[in-house]
Amino acid sequence: MNRAMFGWQCPGQTGRCSSLSRGAEGPDVPEPRGWGVQTTPPALQGPGPDHGVGAVKRPGKTKSIRTPSSYWQRRWPIDRSVCKDLLDDLSLVQSAQFVILAMEITEFGSKWIWHPDWVDSGEGAGQLLHFRKHLDLEDVPQAPVLINVTADTRYKLYVNSAFVQFGPVKGDEDRWFYDTVNIQPYLRRGRNTIAVHVLRFYHATMYATSFARLPIGGLYIRQIADTALDEVPSLGIDTDAAWETALDPSVVLRTDEPYDIFLHIFESVDRSKDAILSWEQAAVVVMHPDGYGVLAPWNLCPRQIPFQTMDPVSFETVHNVRSDIGDDVWARLMTRPATRAGGVVLPAGSVHHVELEAPEYLTALLSLHFRAGSGQGSTVTLTYSECYEDEPFSPPFGRSKGDRRDTTKKIIGPSDRYIVGGPQAATRELGYGERSSEAETLQPFQYRAFRFIALDIEVSPTSSLVIEGFDLVKTTYPLAQLGSVESRGEKWVADLWSISVNTLKNCMHDCYEDCPFYEQMQYPMDTRSSALFTYLVSGDDRLPKQAMLQMKDSFIPSLGMITSRNASSMQKQVIPPFSCYWICMVVDHYEYFADKDFARQMIGVCDAVLQAFADRVDGETGLVRRFSAALWEYTDWTTPWVPNGVPPASIRTGFSTYINCLYSYTLRRMAMLLTWLGRPGVAGEYVERAETINAAVLAHCYDGEFFTDGLAERPVPADEYSLHAQIWAVLSGCVAGDDAARLLTESFARGDPSTQQRPLSKTKARVGRASGTSTEERRFTMYSISFSFYAIRALAAVGSDVYNRHFYDFWGLWRAQVASNLLTWPEDAVNVRSDCHAWGSVPIHELVTEVAGIRPGAPGWAEVHFEPRVSVLRCFEARVPVRSGDETVLLQVKWAPGEGSRDEGPSIVDVELALRAKDGGEIQDGRSVRVKKDLFIYRAMSSFQSGSEYDVSTSGGTGEK
Repeated sequence: MNRAMFGWQCPGQTGRCSSLSRGAEGPDVPEPRGWGVQTTPPALQGPGPDHGVGAVKRPGKTKSIRTPSSYWQRRWPIDRSVCKDLLDDLSLVQSAQFVILAMEITEFGSKWIWHPDWVDSGEGAGQLLHFRKHLDLEDVPQAPVLINVTADTRYKLYVNSAFVQFGPVKGDEDRWFYDTVNIQPYLRRGRNTIAVHVLRFYHATMYATSFARLPIGGLYIRQIADTALDEVPSLGIDTDAAWETALDPSVVLRTDEPYDIFLHIFESVDRSKDAILSWEQAAVVVMHPDGYGVLAPWNLCPRQIPFQTMDPVSFETVHNVRSDIGDDVWARLMTRPATRAGGVVLPAGSVHHVELEAPEYLTALLSLHFRAGSGQGSTVTLTYSECYEDEPFSPPFGRSKGDRRDTTKKIIGPSDRYIVGGPQAATRELGYGERSSEAETLQPFQYRAFRFIALDIEVSPTSSLVIEGFDLVKTTYPLAQLGSVESRGEKWVADLWSISVNTLKNCMHDCYEDCPFYEQMQYPMDTRSSALFTYLVSGDDRLPKQAMLQMKDSFIPSLGMITSRNASSMQKQVIPPFSCYWICMVVDHYEYFADKDFARQMIGVCDAVLQAFADRVDGETGLVRRFSAALWEYTDWTTPWVPNGVPPASIRTGFSTYINCLYSYTLRRMAMLLTWLGRPGVAGEYVERAETINAAVLAHCYDGEFFTDGLAERPVPADEYSLHAQIWAVLSGCVAGDDAARLLTESFARGDPSTQQRPLSKTKARVGRASGTSTEERRFTMYSISFSFYAIRALAAVGSDVYNRHFYDFWGLWRAQVASNLLTWPEDAVNVRSDCHAWGSVPIHELVTEVAGIRPGAPGWAEVHFEPRVSVLRCFEARVPVRSGDETVLLQVKWAPGEGSRDEGPSIVDVELALRAKDGGEIQDGRSVRVKKDLFIYRAMSSFQSGSEYDVSTSGGTGEK
């Protein structure tokens, strides 16, 4: 890296570039020293010249590096709610101590530190670094010791060898997140060691797309002092030149892994290189006082979401053991925590292969332990897989999978490689983990996604290796599973619900992810449905709000679009339709939470996006034209639309029916939001725009029977029809009522199954006349799992009869996936790449909003719309989290058939509706309601007070109450 990009400095320097103490104005103020605290003094101190040049002085070595004037000190307030969540979740203080939340931190120092010899390029995608500081304490403070901590790109924090936390939340140049952590429980009298392991991805590369980073690496720690409850002294923890740092020469972040083209988190480790660790005095990244409006490189923002779960788990069983050690020995060793496994000696020169199965699909932190000093030079490989499979026909995307637990097949996927250091490993010195003094540990920095792992060990010919076992820690966003469904006698319903929740959970970490195994990227289309599923499972909107903010921040004024994956590296990508899905997310959130302040932050960019579409309306047709070829008009993964998922008709004619209908749909959604926010004028303008687009679609993209993928120019190729165009014609309001029901019924019946099957070769288009071409000659491209949410939304939009007729068959693909031993929903049925993709968790939405019939009837659940579909399932029970002010209550719905059987078709069933508290306690007695099948609409005003009565009104049917 060109070090002229930033400067280094030691404490005590003077001049315009000198470090500032805690928000001091004017001349420098010495750093305060806490009671009973001794910090390692800087090796040498000396003045640095003015005008942005600082120096790090060591015996016989001086470095002067010009500092640009753009790195200025910033001040950031701490978010109290984050502290409260932290203290609540970790149970670190008694309730009486929550007075700490009254503190106000209005000024931050801005001392970031880094390695003085860092070069931001090299072998692999990045490098790991070590940081440490020793503190001597006469006594341990009784009050919480809160610190703010962050790093570019990722950190793991240890205090006295105990793991404390990892982070930060993925951010970008607009919002770089910091964590607030209480380290008091880990401190002790006497010598304390604060250690931080930092992963830095190189900035100017296309590697590690899902990890944003800035041009400068850095570590930032600052103690939060002066609470209202107890005076917590400064312990000297803050990052400064008294810290030590060392480059980690043993780890290479692999870029040669054929099954990893996005993450680049997989490691090649040679622990024998730890012997050459060279500790140096950390260099301070120089900042300047504010006052001139020049921003710091990291625009710090407090963490917006809770910390991830950390739940110990173990492997369930082993398969395909090829080893001189017996299967039963490997099973005992691998299916217990390392502290209980006992350890096994692998003889020198021996070779071993074991396949490990987890109890569920996992995203987990791994630790494979070896006895310290044993097995020097032995090689260990961990290969991660979501399933057993045949050889891919087009790796890494085109896969051949069937029964995911068919152990006669192979474990195929990315791998970590490890060379045991033996006596040369720096395990004890680094102190990463409480077993660091007694074991050498293979411990990948980032969590791994997997269901199966192949463990391969080649023991050194000169030294036996003692393997002590595996520790797994499952980590995801803490999704509270408040919602639930049951259907007695219909196991497939329970399977669809549980697998959907598990899929969603594994795609939630510090952001929403399309898939945890391959990309870990936050796409608006995926995230919109995932956010809706989250609301219905937990009533939690913290991760959705963070996602919407990051998407808003990614707005590109010159294009009028947000980027299609956030937060991501310098490899920006724009998919125009995804900007519409983001706007729909904003409207959805208001429907569920009625947060006016949040919505108002979004509408400026929403309007700019919609204007960008309006600017592309063609004067002759009235339709939105195709966007620049540099942008990706992705629609869906189907066989005829390879390789980019774009309908050929939209390329051939220059217009996409799908994009025009999506634009119209988004205009109507946005108009609804603006009406709620008291802006009827703009809302009316949006409705007019939507009607104009719909009229243009009917005039130019409709052949009299069906909607075409592009212009309905005669003759229309017979393969330029898709279910996608029909679905969005309904959702946008281009067609409604009986016409919409006919459109979906006939087109769904003629969907071409080959369009969701291999081979992936481009089929030759058959041409027919737009008028007079029989329905049988048209070939309707079928939608993939990604589009299933909108397909069933369209079915619901055209009436109960159509929805109910399609309900059971619609879930056939999901039932087939259950039969294939999947525990999460796959990405699609064509490439079959990823086995965990949250856009498949559609059952959550449908079982709650359509079968149970519970959805917001007015923003923020001010009114509950209750319209159960009691005919689609014989017995059913659901619990739905519903917001009431700042509280969440559970709305419980259940029914069972009366006298007679399903075949006899009883017209009346008992439906019970009740409110229950989150902990299961009943808030209000259940109300039994006799309803006519599928014709009863119930609305309850959401006062949700214990003992209060419902405000009941009915429409659309009869009912006895």
